[in-house]
Amino acid sequence: MKALYVTDRAAIGDERFLALLAELSGVRELSVELRERGSNDRTCWTWARIARERLGAGVPIFVNRRFDVAIAAGADGVHLPADGLPLRDVRAHTPRGFRVGVSAHSPEEAVRAIEEGADSVVIGPVFDTPSKRRFGDPLGPATLERLPLQSAHGADVFAIGGIDEDAIEALAPYRDRISGIAGIRVFQDSPAPRAVVERIAAR
Repeated sequence: MKALYVTDRAAIGDERFLALLAELSGVRELSVELRERGSNDRTCWTWARIARERLGAGVPIFVNRRFDVAIAAGADGVHLPADGLPLRDVRAHTPRGFRVGVSAHSPEEAVRAIEEGADSVVIGPVFDTPSKRRFGDPLGPATLERLPLQSAHGADVFAIGGIDEDAIEALAPYRDRISGIAGIRVFQDSPAPRAVVERIAAR
């Protein structure tokens, strides 16, 4: 399975974040979504450049929300929130080969993003997670059965929300629907994040 690390630099501090990026350098089957909530454009650009340098060319980097910052920083793409800019409009204003990811909170939203040509879709929360409780109950892994088969389209689909390594077993029946898992804490709270990615890739 593939892994998508969604960053939360503020939660771990700059020093730990830099060390984490260095440890994940060049690891296979990993993508990184740089999420700099509350940061100004220059700060976001700076950290995207740092992430590009630390991770190496083999790890795709997506900047959350801002496709202009992503292009300026040399990132591989942008990740749009569910209430973000329309995918088609972003595609029309970005260069060929620039990747566009989309967040979805239901199978129907995920299907729509796939049909509109998203390169990646992150669906969740699948399991309970404190930061999302105010939005209602988690989707539950069985909801993933309503996603189209991976063989029917070209998008990477990631499950997110309350996912740790133990939860991956509950997702195993849906590996024909999802290509991997996304998360924050499963990677950056681990003393050995590279090993976490490698174990996920071996599933």
